[in-house]
Parts: sequence; structure tokens; C-alpha cells
Amino acid sequence: MIHINRNRENLGKFTEQEVADGLKSGKFLPSDLAWREPMETWKPLETFTDLPAPSDVVQPEQPAAPEVPAEPAWERLGWGGLVESVKQVFAAPGATFRAMPVAGGYSKPMWFYTVLSWASGTVAMGYQLAASMVNPEMFFGEYAKEASGPVMILIFIVMVLFLPVFLIAGSFVSAALWHLGLMITGAATKPFEATYRAVAYAGGATSVLQFVPLCGGYLFPAANLIYGVVALKEVHRTDLWRVILAAVALLLLCCGLAMGAVMGFAGLLEAMGIPMKK
Repeated sequence: MIHINRNRENLGKFTEQEVADGLKSGKFLPSDLAWREPMETWKPLETFTDLPAPSDVVQPEQPAAPEVPAEPAWERLGWGGLVESVKQVFAAPGATFRAMPVAGGYSKPMWFYTVLSWASGTVAMGYQLAASMVNPEMFFGEYAKEASGPVMILIFIVMVLFLPVFLIAGSFVSAALWHLGLMITGAATKPFEATYRAVAYAGGATSVLQFVPLCGGYLFPAANLIYGVVALKEVHRTDLWRVILAAVALLLLCCGLAMGAVMGFAGLLEAMGIPMKK
């Protein structure tokens, strides 16, 4: 009996004659992987040169429709797969990241993340700019008078120009922290490259939530965390609880670093004799 597999899906086991007839009718493809005893590895059907001749009468079958790979379309199509990749991540994150190659370089996921995050981040900052110009006291307090319209617009332009640099650097830092957490919980079954690819695609897709006015800034971090956990679970083929535990450890680490930075800044001001306002 010959076992046949196509795109990680087991099609069943068949006799040599059934396989020969299936190749003739189109039921099986030469690229389908097959195995039979005592083979050590799976090989394409086209390498099975000892199959019997197909039957004279073979029932015609419709050729199997080629399956569209479930990995992010950006991997195959580039710009043409931008929107489709976002849809894939939101609609079927498990299947998408399960099929995503764990190797393939950093450039494709990096640019996917940077392009989407730059666009959505620019829009989000535009919302903040508009709100601050309407009510500057809410954002600048007693310094509202110094925050004139031209100054705020200049700051906005500078931030937009330098935003891609911070996004690229931040993506690698974020992936490194995630990978560290996965290593601590024993969930890092793949190299750092796999972690980066998962984090970049999850972060880039969920960043589009920043296009939503008002609540987009709250939706994005939550969605990024949730989809990031799913992505890392599927990419590393690990337990969900291990990834969640890594996320908790990552949040505690970030909170600790933030508190340490605030306390350090406060101590520096006190050493300089500058009182902090309460």
C-alpha cells in the first residue's frame, strides 16, 4: 500500500494500481508526496517508476484544484498580496501562521510590518494632531500657548519622516523580547527568525486598527497581543499556555523597565535640585 500526502493533508493509502490509475486520471499529482514500506522518507510520486501500467479503462476525474497556500499572500505576491495578507491574519490566524515558512529571510515580513504600521501610525498621529489643535490644553497643559499650530505641524512631519526607522528597530527589539520570553517558558522550538516573522506579520496586520478614529489606539495593542500569541503558538508548534506565560513575563518586564525609568528620571531631577510637580 502507498500512503499519499498533499499539502500536509493525508489523502489515504492506495494500491499500486490505484495510484497508477489516479496519476492518469488526475486524481493524484506527480508532486504529491508518497511513502511505502520500507522507504525511509516521503518522496514525490513522480519518482515511483515501478508502478504498473494504468488500466485501459479509467474513470475520468476532475483534476484536483490547486490549493492556494495559506501563508501570508505577501510572501508570494508582494504588494499585490498586502490586503489579502491582512484578511488572512484576521480571518484565519491559526491556518495562516501554521502554513507560514519559518525561514525565508527578514526583509519580507519587515517591510510588511513597516509599510502598514507607517501608514496607520501616520493616520493615528494625524488624529492626535487634529485633536491637539482643537484643544491644546488637553495635551500640553500649561505649555499650550507655546504649542502653536505651525510648531505642532512641524513636529508631526518630523515624526512621520523618522517613524519607519523606529518601527524597524522596534520590530527587532519586540521580537527579541518575545523570543527571550519563549525561551524562558520552553516554547521556543524554532530560531529567532521564525519568531520575528510571526511578530512582524501579526503586528503589521493588526496595526490597521489604528485607522479607526478614537478607539483605534486601544484596539491595536490588544489585538496585537492576542494575534501575536496565536501566531507564536502556531509557528513554534507549542502549547498555548507557554506563549501566554511568555506574554505575561514580557508585560511584567516592560512595566518594570518603565517604572525603573520613571524612578531614575525622578532621582535625576531631585539630584539636580529640580522639584517634580505633583
